[in-house]
Amino acid sequence: MSALVNVIRAELFKAARKRRLYLLAILLWVIFPLLLLFVGWLLQTRVAGTFVDNGTGVGAVVEAVAAPLAISRNSLVLLGNSAPVALLIVAVVLIAALLIGDERSQNMWKTVLTVQPDRLTVLLGKLIAAMLLLGLLLLGSYLSGPLFGALGTLFLPTSFSGDWGGLAGLYLLQWLYATAAMLFTFLMIWLLRSNLLGIVAVLFLPGLLEGMVTFYQVVVGFDRLNRFNAILQTLRLRQLFEELPRYFFTTNLYTPSRLPLNDVTAALGLPGGVGNNAGPFAGLFDLDLTRAAWVLGLYAALFAAVLIWSFTRRDIA
Repeated sequence: MSALVNVIRAELFKAARKRRLYLLAILLWVIFPLLLLFVGWLLQTRVAGTFVDNGTGVGAVVEAVAAPLAISRNSLVLLGNSAPVALLIVAVVLIAALLIGDERSQNMWKTVLTVQPDRLTVLLGKLIAAMLLLGLLLLGSYLSGPLFGALGTLFLPTSFSGDWGGLAGLYLLQWLYATAAMLFTFLMIWLLRSNLLGIVAVLFLPGLLEGMVTFYQVVVGFDRLNRFNAILQTLRLRQLFEELPRYFFTTNLYTPSRLPLNDVTAALGLPGGVGNNAGPFAGLFDLDLTRAAWVLGLYAALFAAVLIWSFTRRDIA
């Protein structure tokens, strides 16, 4: 146990001296909340009370954008729904590249593995340290709401009301779900022996494989069209596009970050929830936390098994 604690302490000590994490923290903890407050201020001073305001319409939008709970909620939404790459996977990649990728670039693997008692302890310590760092980033995003939101209440018609406990639970779930992404990133960087190739693989390989699987399923089951099977083919394709994404890695990874979108649409008075009007692509927005947990658990078990097998047996060049 003491060896594991020493590994975790050493990894956290190393990470505390890397600027990349501080830049990401500033973006999530400071810049984004300030941007939301600025948008709320613009709405309140430029739109409220004008002919486009229906009495409470603008106030509801300001509450959904810049209220203390809204800032924390929108930060969570940003983590899993930002384009072109989700900030959550960017954070995972930066942390994993630091903890498992820098050892190779600095030729430190032989030193690290010689000092520590066994490889499994080193790997487990690095993974725990990585999840602690990711948890710290998510905690800061959650706390940015009450901190900057309190400032916003001084000049905006906002309050601290809302389900803070439910939102904290979504943050916790997103952190737990990200374990699968962290294991996948560790695996890619370790197998490819390159930070750059590992990062590219993590960012683009899941989407590429999921697209290939979808294309294969469409082509294999698509028969020549005629007047009699056209409707059946259409129904089959619709079912395929609804069911298949529910078992994709990327679809399930961001489920806790997508759930608050339903609250945002309700606060803005928009009809329906996330995915209700997505048609045949509703499977991409099927927000089932229990199923997502099972799917990501299977992915995590697979990634962990391959990573442990390779890390404990592979020679260090």
